Amino acid sequence: MGYYLRFIVTDPPPLSVAHLDAALRSVDPAYTIDGYDLRHGDGLYGEIEVNPRGTGLCDEELGELADFIEDAGEGDRARVLAVLKQATAIVAVRVLWQGREAAETLTRLDPLWGWLFDHRAGLLQADGEGYYDEDGRVLDVP
Repeated sequence: MGYYLRFIVTDPPPLSVAHLDAALRSVDPAYTIDGYDLRHGDGLYGEIEVNPRGTGLCDEELGELADFIEDAGEGDRARVLAVLKQATAIVAVRVLWQGREAAETLTRLDPLWGWLFDHRAGLLQADGEGYYDEDGRVLDVP
């Protein structure tokens, strides 16, 4: 299993791991994505993949995420459901702590989410937390 962060993309231009690799290198050349491994320097921070809508994994995840909305707490449930229905892809990162403090690992992943919020439409989903836009939490989902 593991802890996952997912950016639910809603705009149509194609997106790939190669796009994200180039984007992160433009922010900081120490970032690399090699296969599925997202690294900064020698540190391994996550396993990343981009799954477009229409693939079994993406469609299954979108269905599961929609099911979890039933248990949602405070926030804009309708907005999140609309994003899940409009999704064109999911950028999924299985976070790898590697013995580091959570804050250090999550900070290393922040440039990825920042770039996606700046260049793509969508929401960030964090397991056991909920959904976020560039301004903060949109919906609590335990």
